[in-house]
Amino acid sequence: MQLGVHSATFVKDWQEDITPYIIKCKEAGYSCVEISLLGQNEKTAKKIYDLSKELNIDITCTTGLSANEDLTSTSEKIRKNGEEKLLESINIASIMGSKILTGVIHCSWGVSDAKGSNKEIKFNNSANSLKNIGSHLEKKNIRLGIEPLNRYETDFINTVDEGLELCRLVNHPNIGLLLDVYHMNIEEKNMIESIKRASNKIFHFHVAENDRGIPGTGTLNFKEIFKTLMSIGYNKNVTLEMFIQANQNTSKDLFTWRNIENDPFEAIKKSREYLQSFLND
Repeated sequence: MQLGVHSATFVKDWQEDITPYIIKCKEAGYSCVEISLLGQNEKTAKKIYDLSKELNIDITCTTGLSANEDLTSTSEKIRKNGEEKLLESINIASIMGSKILTGVIHCSWGVSDAKGSNKEIKFNNSANSLKNIGSHLEKKNIRLGIEPLNRYETDFINTVDEGLELCRLVNHPNIGLLLDVYHMNIEEKNMIESIKRASNKIFHFHVAENDRGIPGTGTLNFKEIFKTLMSIGYNKNVTLEMFIQANQNTSKDLFTWRNIENDPFEAIKKSREYLQSFLND
């Protein structure tokens, strides 16, 4: 397993230059940095790629679709918008040198007007659109990770089992799951058993404490989580994703209404020291 960190720990505005944050992540000891594609383009992607080579770090990517790009929509035009956005995102991720793109890539970010109804239609529409981009994923050698989100952030895929059902419908080797312990802690009856069920369909893994702060400072049992990941043979990225800054332009998108931790740099340093101990066991 490789330990990474999401640069959004520092980001104050999706449009800002994030290269200084990537350098901070490297200074904190991380060998992999996750980049949100919100606000990124081909030019900035090349800049990030060049910096990653200079720093000798790996890049992973994440993104989210808007309401006008919702793959679950009954509107063919909106679904097509979403497919085009995913193709663009795959290209940008490829330029950055990433081999994975994860996040809310199966529907729009947020609770829809349907408020949880018409799920069968949503499953079918999303699956059909994801099938349409399968060949491009193969061409670019990129895997897609569907992220189940908690009930307050989506009314579509909330649980690991729902994510697995969407993967079953798509039935493509490059499409699997991103599991995030923050969301699982809210939605899963038994997080450990859910990880075991997902097994080889886990393409990426996010960690943070139960309040999305520094791991080891709350109630989550990371010893058991890492033990389980090792037992299923998971050998991919484990990325620290903390959203901890209030009163920033990004705060409203990340539902951060108070400072969860006071210093982002110290937070990722302390997190790495704690998480690395499980990888050294």
